[in-house]
Amino acid sequence: MNKYITDKLIEERLNKQGLSSEDSYGAEDEDADYKKLCEYYDFELIDTFNGRAEYFIYTETTADGYEVWVTTESDQGAVNVNEDVHYYDSDLNEVLCDQIRYGGGTIFVEDMEAYYVNDSMSTMFDNMIESIKAKIIVELEEEGYE
Repeated sequence: MNKYITDKLIEERLNKQGLSSEDSYGAEDEDADYKKLCEYYDFELIDTFNGRAEYFIYTETTADGYEVWVTTESDQGAVNVNEDVHYYDSDLNEVLCDQIRYGGGTIFVEDMEAYYVNDSMSTMFDNMIESIKAKIIVELEEEGYE
């Protein structure tokens, strides 16, 4: 008798891990979702500089009064203007997601309430669910499911 991989079976396995494909970030318990993300991607966001961050996202004001966003690995002022300075904060969602996905660690974010932080958490939560679903499918195939 053949055993088939179904959405219901995948959902049951997700539920065993305290997750659901129906979840969206912050829908029921944002703190719990944040903790799951931190564990999965091995990162932490902080908004108080304490000298222990590996990555920094903050604002600076230019000499002529414009606000720019700086994203850098350096807390010593070694900023690459071409790569680390963003004129628009709309770029920060992708930068933060990349840092969480590929860099992890402690990330200093000057404004935790900024929309790009929440957007990044939502994006990464969705990515986490999809990644876990893919792992579940591999496990099911190893167990003889088709």
